[in-house]
Parts: sequence; structure tokens; C-alpha cells
Amino acid sequence: MPAATVAGGRYLVTGGLGFVGAHLVRHLLALGGEVTVFDNDQTPERAARVRPTLPAGAGSRLRFVAGDIRSPQDLQQALADGPFRSVFHLAAYSVIERAAQDPAGAIATNAIGTVNLLDALRRSPATVPDSVVIASTDKVYGEMEGNRYTEQSPLRGIGIYDAAKLAGDVMGQAFHQSFGIPTVVLRLCNVFGPDDRNCRYRLVPRSLSLLFDPTGPVPPELYFESIGHWRDYVYVDDVVAALLLAAVRPACRGEVFNIAGCVNLSTPEVLRRIVEAAASHERDHDPQRAERIMANGFRVVVRGQTPGVTTISRQHLDGTKFGEFTSFRPRFDFDQGLRATVRAARARHLDPAARPVLAGTTR
Repeated sequence: MPAATVAGGRYLVTGGLGFVGAHLVRHLLALGGEVTVFDNDQTPERAARVRPTLPAGAGSRLRFVAGDIRSPQDLQQALADGPFRSVFHLAAYSVIERAAQDPAGAIATNAIGTVNLLDALRRSPATVPDSVVIASTDKVYGEMEGNRYTEQSPLRGIGIYDAAKLAGDVMGQAFHQSFGIPTVVLRLCNVFGPDDRNCRYRLVPRSLSLLFDPTGPVPPELYFESIGHWRDYVYVDDVVAALLLAAVRPACRGEVFNIAGCVNLSTPEVLRRIVEAAASHERDHDPQRAERIMANGFRVVVRGQTPGVTTISRQHLDGTKFGEFTSFRPRFDFDQGLRATVRAARARHLDPAARPVLAGTTR
């Protein structure tokens, strides 16, 4: 995305201290934009995702607004910082297992929170930006029929997380049709990359936290019920590129797009590649640990199904439509992105004093 398309503009990023949000904020600042980060968790650890890695002089173009997407009053405070050229809506209740345990919280955040944002924009016509980019998920499609999802595939997401995201997704389209809010909905697959802190639930950071455990490498776990699962994966830099393209292309407004992954892999194959990438990187630091990583491999464990969690066995997005509108295609292949992710994970877990290794360094 050319710097000229961002320089001089102000942008609002909800959930701007989350995994994808922090990467997006850094990219916007690097391109010369002014950014307001709206996030309900601004602890020093989360804020450090952005502040220590800013380009020179960018701090003056960054503002934080603490607030909850479920609160219309908090959103009004954030919107008062505008007008914005674009709004990127990434705030979400993003852990599927937690959503199943707290359906009301998940729905209030993912569905009603999206409505709160769009309604706040509707009520303040002077604040309506050129685009509102809403991050959705491939899980809105539910179990796959055929060999891939297109934007015309039935929406069968019936899990609590899936349905809550689907409701926000659909309301984004409704506010465009009913009130002219320039929404763009992007349905993302599994995003991976440096600085993903969700080591409890997400496969890639969870596995790397075990492999780089300071007490010694622990074999990552493959849940028995996941052996036959297939998923798309996309590197976080490519997601940021898609978000920016969706924001600046007028033809995208009012549309829904799948963002295709760089690869579609079985879960066992993902774990195999994680183990090999971690061992390969570790050979330059601690050859004995590298040997143990390879000797351990990964282990299969039986885990009881989390109550309320629905499992989708196969997922694969067709990204043809977005490519036709924007010429987008993923730039990073899985192994290339995984190497950068491994490098950052090792630095975080085994060398915390090191400067963070973040997205963009693979270019």
C-alpha cells in the first residue's frame, strides 16, 4: 500500500492492542498515518506491543482511548478524536472456548459491540469515515460442503463464537444497506505471526511456548479429535495488507470478502512444520535443545470436548473475489512466515530482554 494513501490521515483501530490490531497500528504509523487505538485492556504489557517498536517521531501520531466496545459512551469518546479516514474494527471476544463459557459476553462484544460502533457512526454523520473495515471469520460458514467456501456459501456457523461473529458480520452489511455506512467485511482464516500472546488456545503460539519453555522443550500436543482437521493459515503481514486494501478501494464498500490463506494444511502437518522450524532455528543457539525438540516431536493426547464448543473439521476459503477487486494475494508462504514467528517466540520466551522481532522483518 503506497505511503501516500495513508500519510496525513487519521485512523481508528478498535482492539488495537490485540495481536492483529497491534501489527496494523504499527504499519499505519510506519506509513505516516495518525492512529487512535481503542482498547479495553491497556496494561503495560499490551501497550508494549506498540510503544517500544514505533518508528522515530511516530509517538506524537498515536493516541490511546481506554474503553469497552460494549459501551456507547466509550465509543463516543473515541469518535470524538476524529474525523477518521477509516475505522478498522478488530475488537472481539476472540477465544472460542471462553465464548462457550460466557455466551452473553461473547454476543455483547462481537454482535452488539459491532452494532454500537456502527450506530455511533450513524448518529454522527460528520464522523462517518470513508470506510469501516470489519474483521470477521471463516467460522461463520460452519461445516464445509464441497472443497471450499465462497462468499455465496451458506452461513452455518452455529457455535456461540461463530454465531456472535456472524451476527456482527451481517449487521455490518445491514448498516451499509440501510444507512449507507461504508462497511467492508473481511472473513479471515487462521492468522499467525510474531507476538501472538494466546499461548493457551491458539495452535501456533501454544506449541512454540512449549518448545521454548525455559525449563526445557516440551512436546506440543495434538488433540486426538483434531487429527483429521484441515485449516487455512495466513501470515499477519498479509492480513494487514488486506485490511489496508479494503479500506482504500471504494469498490470494496458494501461488500463481503474471503481472505484466502497462504496454505491449507492438516493439523498434524502444521505441528510437524512447527517442530522442524523451531529445531532448525535453535541449532544456532543451543544444539542440544534443538536435538531434544526433534527427538520429542509432538504427542497425541485425548481431550474431552469443551462443553458448548462446536468443531468444524474442514475449512478452506476461496479468495478469488477479493483478488479481483484489489489484486491481493498472500505474499508470505507458510514456512517463511513460520520462521519469523519462531524467531520472535524464542526471543520472547528464552531471551525476553531482546528487542521484539515483529512482522515486516521477513521482507
